[in-house]
Amino acid sequence: MNERSRTTLFGILKLIPLAIVTAIIVLLWVDDFLCFILSFLCFWITLPAIVLSIVFFFMGLCWRDIWQRIAVVWGGLNLLMLILYFFVQKPNQQCNPDVMAAHYEEHHTEMEALREYLHEALNDSCAIELFFEGNQLERFYVGNRYGSDNYYKGEAQSRLDSMMTVAGLSQEEYANIRQRLESVQCNGVEYDQYDSTGIFIRFRCDEWGCYGYSIRTRPVTDKQKETIMKDSRFIPYDEYCTFVYDGSAGAFDSGGFCKSEKRRFLKKHKPW
Repeated sequence: MNERSRTTLFGILKLIPLAIVTAIIVLLWVDDFLCFILSFLCFWITLPAIVLSIVFFFMGLCWRDIWQRIAVVWGGLNLLMLILYFFVQKPNQQCNPDVMAAHYEEHHTEMEALREYLHEALNDSCAIELFFEGNQLERFYVGNRYGSDNYYKGEAQSRLDSMMTVAGLSQEEYANIRQRLESVQCNGVEYDQYDSTGIFIRFRCDEWGCYGYSIRTRPVTDKQKETIMKDSRFIPYDEYCTFVYDGSAGAFDSGGFCKSEKRRFLKKHKPW
């Protein structure tokens, strides 16, 4: 093997760690939880790749050959993608009571209008749940006096027409519900025509559970207030709206909001 071939081979080998780091960052954008799990399980690959990519990036600053220049440019792009993730993507994924409060203040009128729209569109005594992930229908539940049907992912999409018929929704009404959810930047809704005093709107989901708004048409009773204050899943915003987090961080977590998080929010925001 001559010197040129050897340089080319070593140059290509230097790019492998950079390619692995790029794959890690792309997966971080797509699903951060899966990224952390795979990175942890394959640490004997990911850790050396990260270290070597940093080393090759700084070595490439010498600009001695084309392969080192490629390493610098590639490493710079990886760094840019990582910065954009933490400053653009990550803030959009995070959720807490303060984020929920600001979002509710901005969109509460449209959320209440969605409840009224569902009340008019659905068949009598019909309960419905729609949940989307991106552009895909993740869940479609319909219940009525005759029973219930509950489908997920591909099956929910394939049975969409029959489920809409049971719920009493036209194609236009289904599209309108989805459009209204997108306009309030939420991904799901639960509504029971039989108990039309409230609606649940899913706001965001993380790897442990979902955040959402429980919105009522009547003020909560004293008994309901007591339940809300004691249950970690709920944080009251006012007499008509309650923030809900239905999730758990593992086997030793009872689920819901952190006690300190709930206490801190209620200390500065008095719901009633």
